[in-house]
Amino acid sequence: MIKHYKGVVPGANVIYYPALRLSLPGMRYLICKKAALLFMTLLIALDVMAISPDYSVTHYTNENGLPQNSIKGIELDKNGFLWLATESGLLRFDGRQFKLYDRKHFPVMVSNRIIGFMGLTEDNVVYFYDEHLNYYSFNKQRELTRIDAKAIRRTPDGYDPRQLDMDQIKGKDEGFLGARDTVYYMSGTKNLWKRWLPDINQEAYKVIGNLNEKLYYLDKQFKIKSVDSKGNIKDVLLKGVHPGLTVTGLYNYCFFQQARDLYLLIGKGIYQLHESGEQELTAELVLQTDVPGIYAYRNYPSLNLQVVGSLTHGLYLYRKKQFKTLRYINGYGNFYPQAVYRDTGVLTNWGLIYPSSSKFGYPLGIRDIGRSLLRDNRGHYWINSWLLRDGKFYNIIELDEQLKMVKRYGGKSALCYQQTPDGTIWVLTHDGYQYRMGQISGDSVKLIPHLRSKTPVVTFLPENNETFWIGGVNSFVKLNVRTGKKQHYKSLEQFTIETLYLDDDKVLWIGTTGNGFFALKENKVYALPLDIKNNLTNVHAFLEDKHGFMWMSTNNGLFRCRKEALTHFIDRKTATVYYQYFSKESGFNTNEFNGSCSPSAVALGNGKFSFPSLDGLVQFYPDSINEVLPVNKIFVDKLLIDGKPQLLAGNRINMDPSFKYLEVQVASPYFGHPANQMLEYRLSGLDSTWQPLKEDNTVVFNNLAYGKYNLQFRKRGGFGEHNVVTTSVLLSVKPFFYQTIYFKAVLLIAVCLLVLLIVKLRFAYLVKRNKALELEVEQRTLHLRSANHLKEKILMMVGHDLQSPLHFLGYLSESNYEALVAEEHEKAGQISREMKNTTKKIYAFVDEFNLWARVQDERFNLNKTAFPLGKLLNELHVFYKEILELRGNRLTFTINGEYELYTNRELLKAVLRNLVDNANKHTRNGVIDIHFSEDKNETCLIRVSDTGNGMSAEVLGKLKALISERDKVFTIEPGSKLGYQFIIDFALRLGARITIDSEKNKGTTVSLHGIRAAVSVTKTLHHH
Repeated sequence: MIKHYKGVVPGANVIYYPALRLSLPGMRYLICKKAALLFMTLLIALDVMAISPDYSVTHYTNENGLPQNSIKGIELDKNGFLWLATESGLLRFDGRQFKLYDRKHFPVMVSNRIIGFMGLTEDNVVYFYDEHLNYYSFNKQRELTRIDAKAIRRTPDGYDPRQLDMDQIKGKDEGFLGARDTVYYMSGTKNLWKRWLPDINQEAYKVIGNLNEKLYYLDKQFKIKSVDSKGNIKDVLLKGVHPGLTVTGLYNYCFFQQARDLYLLIGKGIYQLHESGEQELTAELVLQTDVPGIYAYRNYPSLNLQVVGSLTHGLYLYRKKQFKTLRYINGYGNFYPQAVYRDTGVLTNWGLIYPSSSKFGYPLGIRDIGRSLLRDNRGHYWINSWLLRDGKFYNIIELDEQLKMVKRYGGKSALCYQQTPDGTIWVLTHDGYQYRMGQISGDSVKLIPHLRSKTPVVTFLPENNETFWIGGVNSFVKLNVRTGKKQHYKSLEQFTIETLYLDDDKVLWIGTTGNGFFALKENKVYALPLDIKNNLTNVHAFLEDKHGFMWMSTNNGLFRCRKEALTHFIDRKTATVYYQYFSKESGFNTNEFNGSCSPSAVALGNGKFSFPSLDGLVQFYPDSINEVLPVNKIFVDKLLIDGKPQLLAGNRINMDPSFKYLEVQVASPYFGHPANQMLEYRLSGLDSTWQPLKEDNTVVFNNLAYGKYNLQFRKRGGFGEHNVVTTSVLLSVKPFFYQTIYFKAVLLIAVCLLVLLIVKLRFAYLVKRNKALELEVEQRTLHLRSANHLKEKILMMVGHDLQSPLHFLGYLSESNYEALVAEEHEKAGQISREMKNTTKKIYAFVDEFNLWARVQDERFNLNKTAFPLGKLLNELHVFYKEILELRGNRLTFTINGEYELYTNRELLKAVLRNLVDNANKHTRNGVIDIHFSEDKNETCLIRVSDTGNGMSAEVLGKLKALISERDKVFTIEPGSKLGYQFIIDFALRLGARITIDSEKNKGTTVSLHGIRAAVSVTKTLHHH
C-alpha cells in the first residue's frame, strides 16, 4: 500500500505553506488575472509547483505481510536486514519479503510477544526479549538461540529490565542506566552514583534519551531536562519546533534513541536533536507524519529510508523523493520539446516555467503544434507554429534572449531545428508532399535538393558543418549537404529512429521506438543490451552527466548507467551492463516520458537535467541522486530436502541419492526499487547458464544424479563490471550402492574374471575348433584323395561296366543281322527285344551315374517332396517287366497300406531300381519282392528280397563294411560294382539306413530304414 505525503521541510525551524511562496514574477502574472480567479489559482499552485520535498510511503499491515499491526521495535543489523518486534513474533524484512520467527517455526522461543529490542551486539547482531524476559539472539550459523540473561547489563538494584530505557554507551566503560524514576551512572559493573528523578514523566513511554554523554528526560509537564556525568540536573531549552506542532500526550511526545542519535516525536513531527548550547537543544524536522500511535522510529539516511512503527497501524517506510516534477500554474503538464531559459527556467511549447512559478502562454500566446525548439549559440530562440494573440499564424519565429520577437518566417513550418558549428540554423520541414531539409537564409528557408523523403523523418543531427545524421520511420542515413553523398545503414532502416546524441568521442547514440537503442562507433552499428524488463526498447532521450553516467528516458521510467560500461560492451570487454531504474516513487507523476521531439531533454545552466513526461517536467541534479545500491550479501535462507529443513554446515550439504526434490531460498536485503536488484542462479555440474530467480527467491531441483554440484547465486552490486555479489552452496549427492567405488571395484574385478573366463572358454573353443578344423581338413584331404582315387576307379569301372553291354549289344546286332538274312524272324524278334532291354539298362546306368555324380557335389540341394508310393511302383513295374521276363523272373509288391512318402523321389527311385537290377542279375526263374511297411517314428521300412543265388560270407562282409564306413571314407573296393556304390551313397543322402541279409543259394534281402511317410491311407495288401 503506497501513500504520498507532501509538505515536509527538513532543516526548517518553521513549516512554511507552499501557497505562500510564489515568486514575484509569478505574482505579477497572477495579479494580471481576474480577481475572481486568484483564490483558485493559489490552490492550483499549492498542488503543482512542488516547492518542497515529499516522500513515497509504503504501508504494511496484517493485510499485506505483517502477522499483526503492533510494531514495538525496529533495528537494522550488520547484514542489512530490518528486524521488527511484534506481539506475534519477530519479523525480519529484506525490503520485499517478511520472515516470521515464532514458536510454530522456531520452538526455542517461549512466547511470541516480543516486548522490544535490547539492541545490537558488538557484531551488530540483533538480540531481543519476550514478555517473560527470555533473551534471544543469533549464533554464527544465523540460528535463533536463547542467551543467558546474566549477560545483559542490569541496574544495581536489580530492577526489571523491561523498565530500562538506556543501555551503556557503546565503546565507553562508563554510561547511564535508567529504571523507573532513578538514573544510575555505571563504570563497568560498578555503580558510581545514582539520582532520583522525582519529576520524570512515568505515564508516557520512551521518556529517556542520550546525546553527547548527557542523559535527557521528559518531566511531567513534557519539558526536557538533562543529567550530566556528575549527576547535575538542569532545564533544557528546545528550539526549532513550530508552536503549532507542539502537542502533548502519551503517544505524541517521546524520545527515540538510535545509537548516538536522539530523535524527538512532537505531535505530527519527528525531529533530530542537536546540542546547540550549554543547556540548549535544536530540533531539525526530519519527518512530518500523521501516523497514529507511533511507538518505534529509525532513520537510515544512507538507505534513503525512515521507518515508523505504530502500535495499531503497522509499519511505514518513508523514502524521500529525489526528483522534482513541475507543471504549469493551471495544472497542465504534458511536455515535449524544451529550451533552457537563463539558468533555472525552461521554455516549452506552452510557455515559460520555473521551479517555483510559471507563465502559461508566455511570451506569444498559445502554441498550436510542433515538437522542436532551439536555443542558438547567441541565446536566441527558434519556435514554430504559434497562433499569436493577434490571431495571425506564423510557422517559424525567432526570439531574442529576452523572448522578444526578432523575425517571423512564413511559408515553411519547422519540424526540427538544429545549429551547425558555424552558426547556421537548419530546419526539417514538410512541403505538403515530401520531407525536406533547408537552412535559414535571409528572410526565408533555403531547401537543399538532396533530401526528398515521402516516409516520415523524425529527427536530424549535425556531425559538422556539412554532414548530418537523419533518422525517421524505416530510414537512417548520413548526408553530406554539400556533395549530396548519402551513406545508408541497412541494419537501422527497419526501425523508427526517435532520438540522436553525439558524444565527445564521436560515438552516435541512437534511440528507437520499440526496438531498443544502438551505438554507431567507427561506422559500425552496435545493438546495446536491454534491461531485464525490456523497458529500454523505447529510448526517448540521452543525457550524459559529468560523472560518466548516461541518463535515458523511456515509456516506463528513467534509467542511468555507466557510459563506460556501454563502451566496454561495444568493445566486447563485458557481456552485461548494470542499469539503475527510477520510477514514479522517486518523484515522477508518471512513469511515461515523452519523446519524438527535439530536444527531448536538456541540461540547465545550474546543472539540473530536465526531461519531459506526460505529466510534468522531471528535473533533478544528477550529482545529488544517491539511489541505494544492492551491495548486501546473499544469504541462503532456507534449504529443504523433500520438504524437511536442513542445517547448512558452512556452505556444503550432502544428500541421499533417493531424495526427490531440493528447495533453496535465498535472501539479500535491499530497500531500493526491486528492479535494481536482480538475483540469478546456476547449478554448475548440470547447467552453466545463469537464470533469474523467481520473485520469492526460491529455486527447486528434482532428482539430481549422483555427483558434486555448485549451486551459485549472484547479483550485480551496482556499477562496474566486476561489482558482483555472489554466494554458493556445494551440493553432494551420495551414490547408490551400485554407484560407489567399492561396488565399481568389485564389479571391475568380476568383469575382469568374467573376461578371463570368456578368454579361457574362447581359447578352449578355438583350440577345439582348431582341432575340429584340422580333423575336417584331414578328412577332406582323405576324402579328396579318395575322390581322386575314386575317379580313376570309376573311369575303369564305368569302362568295364559299359564295355560288356556294349560288346553284347554289338554281338546282338550281328546276330540279329544274321537272323534277318536267314529270315529267322522269330529269332530276330527275340534278339531285338534283348537289344532293347540292353539299351534301356545302359541308359538307366548312365542316368543313375549322372545322378550319383551330382549327389557327390557338396552344393547338391536335396529337394524333398510328398508323393504317392503307388505311382512310383508302377513306374518300376513298367520299366522291369520285359527285363525280368528275359530271365524268367517276376516282380511282386507287398504293401501294408497305401502310402505317401516325404523324401527325394528321384534318389529313392534310383535306389529301388539298382536293388531290383542287382536282384535280377543274381536270380533266374525266381521272385523279386518289394515290401513296404510302417516303421517307428512315422517312417517306413522298404525291403527288397529275391530268391536268387545269394552272397558268400566274404562278399557280404565287404558290403557291410562299405556301408558302415561310407560316411567316413569315400572308397570303392576293387572289383566291386557301381550298383551298391550308388545304393549306399543315395541312401546316405536320403538319411536312410541300409541292412543286408544274404545266404548262399537262398537269396538276398536288402532293407532301407528311415524313409519318412507322409500319410498312410488304407491297410490293404496288394500284389503285382
